[in-house]
Amino acid sequence: MPSPLPVTRRASVRAWPSQACFACVETRANERYAHPVPAVATPFVGRRHELQVLEQTLRDVDEGQPRAVALRGEPGIGKSRLLAELAARAEECGQLVLAGRAAELERDVPFALLVDALDHYLTTRERHELAGLDDEQLAELATALPAVARVAGVAPVAAVDERHRIARAVRALLERLADASPLTLVLDDVHWADPASADVLALLIHRPPRARVLLALAARSGRAPALESALATAARQGGAELVDVGPLSEEEADALLPSLRSTARKRLYAESGGNPFYLEALARGADGGTGDERPVGIGVPRAVRAALAQELAALPEDARVVLEGAAVAGDPFEPELAAAVAEVAEEVALKALDELLAVELIRPTRQPRRFRFRHPLVRSAVYQGAGGGWRLAAHARAAEALAARGATPAQRAHHVERATRPGDLAAIELLVVAADEAAPAAPATAAGWYEAALRLLPATTEHGERRLTLLGAQAKALVSAGRPSEARDLLRRVLSMLPASAPAQRVEVAEALADLEALWLHNREEARRLLHAEREALGDEEPGLAAVLTFAMAKERAACSEHEAAEELAAEARAAARAAGDPVLEAEAAVTECDAAHCRLRRDDRAGLVEVDRKIAEAGALVDALPDERVAERLQMLFWLSVARLFTGSYVPARAAAERGLTLARQTGQGLLAPSFLALRGFVDAEIGRLDAAEEANDEALEAALVSGNEHLAYWAALVCGWIALARGRPEAALSYAETGWKIAGVAPWSQVGWTAAEARLAMGDPQGALATLETFGWVNPGLWSLDRLKALDVVVRVLLALGRVDEAEAWARRAPAEVGGRRTGVFGGIIGHVQAGVLLAKGNAPEAARIALAGAATAEEGLSPLWAGRCRTLAGEALIACDRIDLARIELRRAADDLDGRGAFGYRNAALRLLRMLGERPRPAAAAASDAVAANGPLAALTAREREVALLVTEGRTNREIAAQLYLSEKTVEKHVSHAMAKLSVKSRAAVARLVERERAGLPTA
Repeated sequence: MPSPLPVTRRASVRAWPSQACFACVETRANERYAHPVPAVATPFVGRRHELQVLEQTLRDVDEGQPRAVALRGEPGIGKSRLLAELAARAEECGQLVLAGRAAELERDVPFALLVDALDHYLTTRERHELAGLDDEQLAELATALPAVARVAGVAPVAAVDERHRIARAVRALLERLADASPLTLVLDDVHWADPASADVLALLIHRPPRARVLLALAARSGRAPALESALATAARQGGAELVDVGPLSEEEADALLPSLRSTARKRLYAESGGNPFYLEALARGADGGTGDERPVGIGVPRAVRAALAQELAALPEDARVVLEGAAVAGDPFEPELAAAVAEVAEEVALKALDELLAVELIRPTRQPRRFRFRHPLVRSAVYQGAGGGWRLAAHARAAEALAARGATPAQRAHHVERATRPGDLAAIELLVVAADEAAPAAPATAAGWYEAALRLLPATTEHGERRLTLLGAQAKALVSAGRPSEARDLLRRVLSMLPASAPAQRVEVAEALADLEALWLHNREEARRLLHAEREALGDEEPGLAAVLTFAMAKERAACSEHEAAEELAAEARAAARAAGDPVLEAEAAVTECDAAHCRLRRDDRAGLVEVDRKIAEAGALVDALPDERVAERLQMLFWLSVARLFTGSYVPARAAAERGLTLARQTGQGLLAPSFLALRGFVDAEIGRLDAAEEANDEALEAALVSGNEHLAYWAALVCGWIALARGRPEAALSYAETGWKIAGVAPWSQVGWTAAEARLAMGDPQGALATLETFGWVNPGLWSLDRLKALDVVVRVLLALGRVDEAEAWARRAPAEVGGRRTGVFGGIIGHVQAGVLLAKGNAPEAARIALAGAATAEEGLSPLWAGRCRTLAGEALIACDRIDLARIELRRAADDLDGRGAFGYRNAALRLLRMLGERPRPAAAAASDAVAANGPLAALTAREREVALLVTEGRTNREIAAQLYLSEKTVEKHVSHAMAKLSVKSRAAVARLVERERAGLPTA
């Protein structure tokens, strides 16, 4: 509750953990170089429930669990005061407290909130204190936090198109800062956070630091939907608390205003509605609501506006002018800049500061020569109360003063945008430079600056080409910022401005626009209409451009799962490109042609299969023959080539294409494509049993999707994460990932959601729910790639068998070869064997089931598909038990369990372990035995075997619940082992355990 009334300072009464005044807290915080926890002159009253929540989150963090808490409510309701109380209590517990506040007028300054919270603290650090962060992470941090560049001596990354990597670097930084003691990061007014900071916060909420970090936020209700959505998800998963802060009761308000008479308190309570800031403002006014009004924001009561206006009107002239200069300069602000903006001498400004501090309109921060307004509403009142013309000139003076200091274009653009008159070419150039620099890391901000430059650009023909360039740049920034509808509108505008005499430009824009319509916005009919219109208008005079449009039509048909039409159009585009001498387009068209040919194959057709493989080989040869610089011109060809290879079971060349694409995307500044290649590489890794690498890649891809708003990437990353979760033995997580995909794709014929969710429900012991899911989505959707159709069919058969519907399962099993065009090698043979063996076992033909399952295992192993090999061996073991061939069953089950365990496929492994236990064995997973071999002479040697095993799983990022499920322990037992391990290793966070284990594995010193 921000209510520093003129009453006697006294200590706040705290039930936990001790009693102390804010002045003592402030002194300790200064000694720790922490960010502002300002002294507050009023007692803390009420808020019992809110304080209980905050205290519990502090306890959770102190015990090693990262947490987030968000306070929501109307302006002035007391969120900031609660954050200050939380910060004070965190300080009393010995935690490091860092704090920052977003400002309404600085929402277009990239990473402003993070800089406010972290930069000053980091300037006091030494390079060695950032140990544990590699050079790449430091460079990414330097892009957002200037102090890192100074302390670590690294240059910011030139172009951070993969801007989720900045969030990952910030997460690593917070983990490092929380090593010595828990960290509480307090962020106020996050509804005003600049988009770049908001992206980082959303990802920190989605995947919190693996350390004792509390992220405490305050925002106005409904004003930060993306963050609120992330917090709501985290709250459902138990990682965050959402607290709605309401008005004070009348009794609490009375305690806040002890010096006023009862009648005055009742009147003020009625006028304020119990809002603490409004109470404060009314109590400060001489008569609680007279004088000239000045605007202070929507929804603020008239009496409060009048009281604030009266408080400001009572200031001496110099103090008022300096305060207005400070409102323009920023929040926080420096006296020198405020003086320059106000056009007063520095001595006058410093005297005015004393007067403003005396009446508490501003407050000092922990940073030397930096001050803040008492509350954002006060700054708003001051800023809006200044004359509009004066503000224009003031922003111009601010821009000039910053230029004299050597400020960057981005630091000046904020003021230039507000001060410049139309036609000022120098200002336009500065805005464009600032936008170009900000676009990779802060595209939303860049889009705003491009828009400002376009507004100022003269509407004359001589600037027409410049206007088109800026519109294109703005559209690209909007796509990167996850705002495809706005980008689409801009590209439509560009296309309408381009004359027929510029066919190459029109085709380039039309292709980009069709991609947006079809792939991002799902307006496929509109994309089709656009491309046909452009193709018709082009005629036959430009065969090379006609080939581009024809290929764009093929992509649009492929997006609609119209594979036959897509194949025909791609073949036409390929021939036209070859005739036009365009080998790059020819190669990309060949890739689309082979992928469509593979997708449309629907019968057990050996000749058709040979033709498809021939086309894939031809496409691969065309792409491989191109040098990297030519491939980079149309980089998506590598993505779709990898997809075609992946879904035909050619895993090694599929991974090579994805890896080449990822490398080229990063080398050529096409960072928007990099996460797609990363996810695809992770997909291949999941298929070949490299689950750790696959999980890491798709976790990162999912974070990239959350930042960019790329729904396709989010869909695929979530699904692959779901498949990995199934292999890991986490069906609840798999179902959650599938539901994420459901929200994105809906019930679509190409959706993998149906069989993924059904398999998760089956793994959770709910075959009836799995059946209902399949019926909702369709049993084996025809729009799927062949490998996914076969996986879906396997789930269908297992669900039906679980429900005792054996004849129906057998009928589906017969369809398996046709669903994959007759492929029986590699992974396809493994899955077909799994399907057929399951049916045979259910029908009582155990010997044949065992034979088919073992053959499937061998085929899967040959095709580099170890997870399906392990599942087939497990099924073979079950069949051998039914044949009473126990010794052979043990051999196959042990082999399956050891191999699956070694690959981290604990869910599939557990099926084999259950069967071995049925045979009277007490098998110990290979991973558990391996943990005994780690660190024979290092610090880990002090741990028991079970503690080492738990420590290794902590290193993998497993939660206590996941570790408990994997090791067949209770969560309480796991908590005990984690606690004992930390104590023996003399560390205080899970992240520190992970670092110690990783260093010991690498043979590095651990002391």
